[in-house]
Amino acid sequence: MLPKHVLVGHFVDDLYQVETVSERFLVYEHYIHTLGFDGATYTFFPNALWEFNSSFSPIFLHTQEYPTAFLKHYAEANFHECDFTIRVGNSLRLNKATPLPTALDWREHEIAGLISYAENSVIQIAREEYGIRNALTIPTQRPEAGLGGMSVISSEKDSSFRELKQENMETLLRCTQVFHDISFGNSRNFSIFAQPFLQTLKPKEIQILRHLALGYHLKQIGQGISYRYAANMLDELRARMGGITKDKLMYLIGQLHLLDLI
Repeated sequence: MLPKHVLVGHFVDDLYQVETVSERFLVYEHYIHTLGFDGATYTFFPNALWEFNSSFSPIFLHTQEYPTAFLKHYAEANFHECDFTIRVGNSLRLNKATPLPTALDWREHEIAGLISYAENSVIQIAREEYGIRNALTIPTQRPEAGLGGMSVISSEKDSSFRELKQENMETLLRCTQVFHDISFGNSRNFSIFAQPFLQTLKPKEIQILRHLALGYHLKQIGQGISYRYAANMLDELRARMGGITKDKLMYLIGQLHLLDLI
């Protein structure tokens, strides 16, 4: 293997050779395999969305080898409600003075009894049903912006995983942060993580939101939609988002750059 500082240099060069988040994630995948890890997922949950409704399950970028059946199980069982990494991240989000931890080792938290019974159950399912014996979650975003992190997995047993961490942790942290900084230097790129919200919207709700976001009044909507129908649908959407005002709803649309997606 290349010396670690040389490897990180090549990693940065390769990231700048591509343009999209997905392409850069493929670069990241190649380098974590070089370091000896099996796979990874990256997710980000913007505060703008969390503030109004925390019931949406995060979506993930994932490497090819990551057990996608676990991600499906995670979403269907609402495991985000008992994921200790999200709990820790949310605590950091609320307490902005608390520094981000460098990495959260799933197994270490389990052994030390730092997680609840429900949180422990999620880790056991990942290990026993999907072969994720060990994992690290690395927070990659300031708490005031949202919950973000890379989860890197391994099928290695505890002793071998400790050696893998000891040898490669510093390089893994650097590569993960560099991936985040280059991929999401433009906040618009975070809009891809608004998919859980977008998937709850009806086509006509999207049409109405786009109309409002472009600065038009509902009375001008046309396109086969009456003003009364549009107003009622907007009221229903605001109610689903916890009874937020129209202004707060439009703030959410702007913060998530949803016009880039809808």
